[in-house]
Amino acid sequence: MGRVKEVRISDYGFTIFQIETQAHCNMRCAFCAYTTRKDKTSRLPDDVVFEAIDSVDPTDDKLDYLCMSHFNEALVDKRIFKFIDYAKNRGFKTLVKTNGLLFNSDAVRNQLIDGAPAYIKISFQTLNDEFFRSRGIKYSFDEYKKNIFEFLRLSLDRRCHSAITLDVACNFLNKRKRMMRKVMGLECGEPSAPNTIGEIREDLFVFLKELREFDSRFVFDEGKTTAFLDGVVPGYLDQSGLPITENIDLKIKHFIYSRRLTEFRPVKRGQPCGTRTLGVVSDGTVVPCCFVYDGKLVMGNIKDEPLDSIMSRNRDFIKSIKESGGSRLPGVCKVCKGAPSRRGTHILSLLRHFQNKSNKPAGGGE
Repeated sequence: MGRVKEVRISDYGFTIFQIETQAHCNMRCAFCAYTTRKDKTSRLPDDVVFEAIDSVDPTDDKLDYLCMSHFNEALVDKRIFKFIDYAKNRGFKTLVKTNGLLFNSDAVRNQLIDGAPAYIKISFQTLNDEFFRSRGIKYSFDEYKKNIFEFLRLSLDRRCHSAITLDVACNFLNKRKRMMRKVMGLECGEPSAPNTIGEIREDLFVFLKELREFDSRFVFDEGKTTAFLDGVVPGYLDQSGLPITENIDLKIKHFIYSRRLTEFRPVKRGQPCGTRTLGVVSDGTVVPCCFVYDGKLVMGNIKDEPLDSIMSRNRDFIKSIKESGGSRLPGVCKVCKGAPSRRGTHILSLLRHFQNKSNKPAGGGE
């Protein structure tokens, strides 16, 4: 591929670059904005994906990784492995997020291990059949779980070099916090996810015991698992993870209600956002956030304009998101920072008025 001018995205405050090669997902999870998304069919041509990869400086020492998805399921796109290989040859650390539904295929399991991205995240999210129904598919939970076990076993058999993480969901809201937030008209967590670590504990023990019974090389230590759960904090990046084997761990992810952009009311004044992700969506649009879709917060289209030009032209726009806050935030950011009720947005606006004075950015997406 011919080289284009590379962008050092950390110069704009981004540490993650992600490319959604196609819009389709094979699940309809209640906790994902994909179900409300209008665009479920667009697909980036090969040359555009390669150009997007070429457009970012892989030697940027503040760049964490290149992620091959947005709201889609990466493994549905059969081209994904050649894109991973190309990105790796360019010097990128790559991340593949998957819901694991396609692990019923021996070919997919082996291709992912052969692809050897630096990181594989399996969005297991729900550890029992009740919550599994929120994934919007007619599929046996036990069969789904077994297929993930098969992938994990194969990763051991084939000495997979990828760091593999199982993600499990939690709202981190006890009864008192939920009640207070409801009274205040604020977000009360993702309805399909467990509210507390206590609700996860029993299911996690069963899951890990079954995994160990499936293959004795997987570790389950009740004491260490209890200690891990007792020490879990909502900040995903601050978690060390629960080791299952040398290169496989488990983390508890704090869920954020992801349909907020279409269902929430905007605040009048918003706090600066610490968004870390620069994304190219499946229609070619370039966006400064991992939460946006359907033409929201678009900076340009990589099919029509080089990435370096898009970034340079939007420098002030990016700054308004990351630094300005207050009433200068773009409208969609005010919705993202908003609440499901007028009362909630009024309370948040007052709180963030005082928070803005400290000029402390709010955390962005993982």
